[in-house]
Amino acid sequence: MTTKNEMTAVLESVLQEAAGVDAPVKEVKRTRRTANHSEGTKGDARKETAPRRSRRTTTSKTDGDATTKRTTRRTSKTSRTVAADGEQHTARRTTRSTANKTKATGANEKTTRTRTTKSTRTTHRESTSGKKEKLMIIPLGGLGEIGKNMTVFQYGDDIIVLDAGLAFPDSDMFGVDIVIPDMSYLIENKDKVRAVVITHGHEDHIGSLAYLLKEIDVPVYATNLVCGLIEGKLRENHVSADKLNTVKAGDEIRIGAFKVGFIQTNHSIPDACAIYFQTPVGTVVHTGDFKIDQTPVDGKLMDVHKFAELGNKGVLALLSDSTNVEKPGFTPSESTVGPALLRAVGEAKGRVVLATFASNVSRIQQAVDAAVAFHRKVVVLGRSMVNVTEIAVERGYLNIPEGTLIDADEMNRYRDEEIMILTTGSQGEPMAGLSRMATNNHRSVEITPNDTIIISATPIPGNEAAVGRTIDNLLRLGANVIYGKDRGIHVSGHGSQEDLKTMLNLVRPRFFVPVHGEYRMLKKHGELAVSMGIVKPNHVLVGDNGQIFEFTSRTARKGGHVTAGKVFVDGLGVGDVGNIVIRDRQQLAQEGMVIVAMAMDRASGTIVSGPDIVSRGFVYVRDAEDLMKEAQHRAEAAVERCEMQNIKDWATIKQQVRDALGKFLYEKTRRRPMILPIIQDV
Repeated sequence: MTTKNEMTAVLESVLQEAAGVDAPVKEVKRTRRTANHSEGTKGDARKETAPRRSRRTTTSKTDGDATTKRTTRRTSKTSRTVAADGEQHTARRTTRSTANKTKATGANEKTTRTRTTKSTRTTHRESTSGKKEKLMIIPLGGLGEIGKNMTVFQYGDDIIVLDAGLAFPDSDMFGVDIVIPDMSYLIENKDKVRAVVITHGHEDHIGSLAYLLKEIDVPVYATNLVCGLIEGKLRENHVSADKLNTVKAGDEIRIGAFKVGFIQTNHSIPDACAIYFQTPVGTVVHTGDFKIDQTPVDGKLMDVHKFAELGNKGVLALLSDSTNVEKPGFTPSESTVGPALLRAVGEAKGRVVLATFASNVSRIQQAVDAAVAFHRKVVVLGRSMVNVTEIAVERGYLNIPEGTLIDADEMNRYRDEEIMILTTGSQGEPMAGLSRMATNNHRSVEITPNDTIIISATPIPGNEAAVGRTIDNLLRLGANVIYGKDRGIHVSGHGSQEDLKTMLNLVRPRFFVPVHGEYRMLKKHGELAVSMGIVKPNHVLVGDNGQIFEFTSRTARKGGHVTAGKVFVDGLGVGDVGNIVIRDRQQLAQEGMVIVAMAMDRASGTIVSGPDIVSRGFVYVRDAEDLMKEAQHRAEAAVERCEMQNIKDWATIKQQVRDALGKFLYEKTRRRPMILPIIQDV
């Protein structure tokens, strides 16, 4: 395994190359071979270092809001050559590509290698056709928000979808289970959609995939662990997994006009990848969610060499994770959590209950290691935690010694100091395991003063109040609760400013599109790239969901918009709950409801009974009898006016009653309950 010092040396040398600084070539080669060996890849290390290059710029006119400068790249002893497909290459090429360095094993790898071989011929045919198309990148989710990530890459009649995630509802989205992107554009162009590629297995990147595949039957490409998680999601939604294809970091596949490559990165879940798209107008890199972890728990280092290789060849655009752009420094390694967990578990006198994200497999591994170190059995509670653990063990991403896991009904056989419980609920979700324990509503666990609770997560923005209530309830039950950033029991999976700077320095794109963040984060990330001198201010494209970013080989601009937004999933209904329904639910929750019931004679068109008033969630009727009687009089007066004017239209009568009551109730209470007049035909 590559040590931290070795990884640092590799990173420094790569950045030196990227900046055109001389570095000891032999030392770089030797370090690269060590890094490659640590990642489990086979074959020789790259035998040539990328040539140094300087840039001379002259101003030229372009279309759109991103004015570019023509860049002349010079290399030592070689001149630049331009490939037939429009992608820029230096004359000196590396000996082997990443795909060829890793030997294919198994049927999936053989298939991938075959597709990669065929891609060269396909590119040649496209390049000689003379057809000039623009590359369009269209985010359908993930811009100006955290969650429901989905991005469209379109060239001509070929569309690739990157990720298909969900978001969890805000506190004012009453009754809504999840929120998914509006996929109208993809459904309208379903004949052009060639594939879906997935960066990693978090819900905000795979949670809406089942809903997409119900509408569009296309292949899906993802790494091993991600495929396992997706299979479970598809089964729950009764969707076939036949089109699911397993790839690995280093693979390249041809999809229509695109050559798509997968790059090893680090995140809070194993098997996370960045994705690059080689197109006829240039190469685009999407980082996915990432941080630069020099001591990852699984030992798989980020492939900084591939990012630098792409940067040396020339990258048209970089789309990069913006989540932690407001945090200075580097994000700490996941491995730093292990000692803190060991210390907390070692000091615990009774049971240990540890809550974390179910998808954080590396965190689960470190928790299990701590339990084993202190001879504790592990009980896994919570549906998502159970599912992820089973999949991770099955596919080799979790190492749990035999006999460590026990069922919940076996806990009574052991003393409290021999038990660790892994559960969900780190975000204060009302139905999750830890929340149920905090309210003494869990069927298997009752919290006692002897218990130690470890919340190994930080609240997602918007969840702070829920997490706070859960902690308060646990403390009231007498438990020892360990939480907070200062305890060392959690680190982020997203890169901070220095991680983001390193990525920018490696890739050195012509254009930059910040993604995966709220709008202020996107703006901050763009400013960071400009301050480094990586891109010019007018080469930063910040947009919202639905924005079309158009690229040629030299220009980039904001085009029009496509339909984008939120689709609410409520129970089995998808999209049948819209903004109007949500507003009604908000009004009902905030102001209550008043029902006005009447009976009308069909023949005469007159009211023969009522109006009678029933209130729900507005006032307590027994304490407001005078108010309700006066309200009834106002409703009767409105009905009488309609009869005097010979108004028999039901809609008009209802509106008259609604207006009269609404005005009266607001004057008396300063509330606006929902008023529902009901007329029964007799």
